[in-house]
Amino acid sequence: MTSLRDGKGHRAYRRKQAALKRRTASENLPCYWCGSPIDTTLPINDPMEFTADHPEAVGNGGHLVRQELAPMHRRCNALKSDSAPVEIWGAS
Repeated sequence: MTSLRDGKGHRAYRRKQAALKRRTASENLPCYWCGSPIDTTLPINDPMEFTADHPEAVGNGGHLVRQELAPMHRRCNALKSDSAPVEIWGAS
């Protein structure tokens, strides 16, 4: 069985991820989750390295390619996990 991340759209996702990494480096984009700067030169698996986040998690039905990616630290992305935004109705 093919993994979702290796299936249809995988190459397009990787291109979008690489473009976002270049943009993050050139424009000093902050982490979408914590707002701190992202060092795009950190080695793989460093908790503060660059990752591209799907605002609507793929595990919650978000599309691999058809959504804008957000720059995040690996640690922040792990903390966010696949949580969805919570809306509280009638709160004041």
